Amino acid sequence: INMESLYEYGSRVGFWRLHKLFQEKKIPITVFGVGMALEKNPEVCKAIIEADYEVASHGWRWIDYQNIKKTEEKKHMKLAIETIKKIFGKRPLGWYTGRTSENTRKLIAENGGFLYDSDDYSDDLPFWSKLENNHLIVPYTLDANDMRFATPQGFNSADQFYNYLKDTFDILYDEGTENPKMMSIGMHARLLGRPGRFKAIKKFVEYIIEFENIWIARRDSIAHHWIKVSK
Repeated sequence: INMESLYEYGSRVGFWRLHKLFQEKKIPITVFGVGMALEKNPEVCKAIIEADYEVASHGWRWIDYQNIKKTEEKKHMKLAIETIKKIFGKRPLGWYTGRTSENTRKLIAENGGFLYDSDDYSDDLPFWSKLENNHLIVPYTLDANDMRFATPQGFNSADQFYNYLKDTFDILYDEGTENPKMMSIGMHARLLGRPGRFKAIKKFVEYIIEFENIWIARRDSIAHHWIKVSK
């Protein structure tokens, strides 16, 4: 029960702290939404709609699908899609399971309604899957990710997270003079929404908005752009 309350901090407090910052600074974001969690948080969903954030599906439940039968995973995928469509009026165009099975990407591609998935950490740019024809992957990140506040040898202060984000941005920005680069930041309302950690993302946003020639975008916008320029 106490562990559940740690997660509940995200919906009660953390989301709203992050949301306020993104609205004030006009930062478009992609929300990886777990279907069951979205159903239980109508006020958060209302704020997401009003802010015009992208909602990419994060599955029906936050479980490990490695040993889940393909039929069950397909059923959960359908539930997740239907839930987002019911709440937000349109189906998700992006997908991120996080803990995938060997069937996940095939199910996403077979569904036919997804623009991209983000179950990959292997590049700084989107790319086309070699296994599934014409399926776009917009990679995610586990290093520039607040989850490292909850892992051994991870971040233990806002300064550490901010410095890592800033160093990542600076390198990619410099490399961008020759080739485009994409930076992802993983954020969880229950983690980064805590006051002592929130300072890192607030400071980072204030840093990057002073730069020219950068594009802060939702993942579906990145996917649409990549489709346009790479085909």
